[in-house]
Amino acid sequence: MIDVRDDDKVADMRLLHGVGREPNTVLVSAMLLRRVLLLGAFAALVACQAPVPPTPTPALVVATAVPVATAPQVGISRIEVLNSANTAFRSGDFSAAAGLYDRVVNTPPGPGEAAAASSAITDFARFRGMITLLADGREDEARARLAELQQRDPNAALARLGSQLYDQYGMTGQLRGACAQLQPQVASQAGPTLATLQGLGVTIDASTLCSVPQG
Repeated sequence: MIDVRDDDKVADMRLLHGVGREPNTVLVSAMLLRRVLLLGAFAALVACQAPVPPTPTPALVVATAVPVATAPQVGISRIEVLNSANTAFRSGDFSAAAGLYDRVVNTPPGPGEAAAASSAITDFARFRGMITLLADGREDEARARLAELQQRDPNAALARLGSQLYDQYGMTGQLRGACAQLQPQVASQAGPTLATLQGLGVTIDASTLCSVPQG
């Protein structure tokens, strides 16, 4: 086999002998020149290639916590549940308010509740529960609350007012109109009951007993 590279080297050495230079020195220089030329050609080839686009960074999604309303804790007093029911009623959350008024009615009186206080709390929860159910369009359940008021004591102040309110509502079908018709009689008939409730810490007065907010 004939090695062409050896022939090239011999030719280069002959040429170098002809010009009077040291063969080893010039041969190394020629080899370095070839390497430089090859590296330059390779760099030019790489530069002509299109750059690879960077990988997009995925967007960071931040979860936003949504506040959730919570019911009163188990074991708190009936007055605290009653005030929570009133707050829900005033905000127009009739479904939540109706459930809380029922909770007051179905919770046994605490050991510190006097008989008059227990009657006022229970009657008020049933009366406002009736109004809340009417505002929520649940007429049959509202009628049941009125029946419970009348069964306990038909002569109690809130039982009488409840009967008058339901009669007015039955004639007009308008809850706010029925409350407006009842308003002049609230203070005279339910004044002592409201005073008892206020003394227990319930936020209520004659002007708001039958005041229906927007639902």
